Amino acid sequence: MQKTLKKQVFSGLAWRGSADIAQQVLQIVFTIVLARLLTRGDFGLVAMALIVNRFVKALTSIGFGAAIIQSQEITKGQISAIFYIQLALNTLLTAIVVFGSGFAASFFEEPGLKPIIQVLGFVILLQTFQFPNILLKKRMDFKGFSIAEISSMVISNIIAIIMAFYGFGVWSLVWRLIIQRIIFGALSFYFGKWLPSKPEFKGIKPFFNFGINMLGAHIVYFFAENMIGLLTGRYLGKEIMGLFNIAYNLAIVPATKIQSVLTSVLTPGFSKLQYQVEKFRSNYIKALNLTSILFIPFMVMLMAISNNLIPTFYGTKWQEAGNYLMILAVVGLLRGLSHILRSAIIAKGKSRVIFISTIVEVVCSLPIMYFLMQDYGIYGLITGYLLGALFGWIYTAYYFNRIIDYKNGALLAVKSAIIMSIIIFVCVYSINFIEIISPIALSIQLVIGLLLFVVLLYFFEKLLFMDLLNRIRLFKKERIGKRK
Repeated sequence: MQKTLKKQVFSGLAWRGSADIAQQVLQIVFTIVLARLLTRGDFGLVAMALIVNRFVKALTSIGFGAAIIQSQEITKGQISAIFYIQLALNTLLTAIVVFGSGFAASFFEEPGLKPIIQVLGFVILLQTFQFPNILLKKRMDFKGFSIAEISSMVISNIIAIIMAFYGFGVWSLVWRLIIQRIIFGALSFYFGKWLPSKPEFKGIKPFFNFGINMLGAHIVYFFAENMIGLLTGRYLGKEIMGLFNIAYNLAIVPATKIQSVLTSVLTPGFSKLQYQVEKFRSNYIKALNLTSILFIPFMVMLMAISNNLIPTFYGTKWQEAGNYLMILAVVGLLRGLSHILRSAIIAKGKSRVIFISTIVEVVCSLPIMYFLMQDYGIYGLITGYLLGALFGWIYTAYYFNRIIDYKNGALLAVKSAIIMSIIIFVCVYSINFIEIISPIALSIQLVIGLLLFVVLLYFFEKLLFMDLLNRIRLFKKERIGKRK
């Protein structure tokens, strides 16, 4: 008997959510170790090279994955045809990156960047072999996907740490990415149990039409997300770029992961309800409320502890990144909320709204970033980045409310999480005014933040709190029963 849609969605959220938390924690731990073995410049150079990859990829990033997941009529032959098109396209993009590496290195005024860009260009080609993950997402089978993702990340980071320890420098970070893609691609085929068959090109035009709007969104979104990196690398140098990259990965990557988890789970699930307006609205509001009650307090905690977190774990040479992190955490918060809303918009097939929202974000942020950079450097860039994310969220929330036909639905669904987060931030951030060393201050902040979260969750979301408590008790009983 097949699982009900509700069970599939919650099972998917459980698998992807737990796997994502584990991956984030492990990735932070690995990065802390690498940050102590490598220089700020090493991280800055790799960050510049990856911007080049993302730029080239964005220029031709047709939203095939979203189109396959959203469609309920696509055939096996059409899926294979899309795979072959993606393979040809990524091969071409890899060649463009390799042969254009000299130009990119000249743009950043870093001659040593050329060989790094050339090697990392092959990441684009290797990404093609993660294609079976699209089918795993469509089937809402997230167990294999999660295992593949975590396994490849752990193995590649262990190899990178060994390389860094033996003096490979920046190449430790380069090969970390290459090895991760190779392992992830191989495991994707293993768990996906899929091989391309005879391609069927007839009838794939509708998927291109859906994807073209996603292509526009990807191009504009590249500038919305990476313009700050381009300007930092070009005008402020690899040292500032390295500091920025550490803060960016702590603040923005969780938001990107939220997008990945929710788009993976909610889009295929809610695509099946796209014509049932009432059921779509009520279930999505519940999903949004549940996600925000965890995500918003987490990002606010990150803001509050940023100035103690960085020197405690990464070392004093990275201390300035704490200031960047505090502002970027707000950007990550807004981005994460936007991504949650966008998964509903994509499930409804309204990819054009995503395209326009990214245009709004770029148009609002770019002029502010450019002018503020003149006087305030990296802080001016981050401020412009923040304002762009704010306007992007406002536009996305407006259309989300229209799509689900619920006035102020986006705001009402996260109201409890926002109130909880304000209280947590004020209490936790106040510890910064006490003159104690960073490790002790951080420990106090984490204890206070966790206790406040539990108390406030009980006060604002008592039913959810009791449900979670019962699930924990049930889990413990099952574990004890198995031992007996």
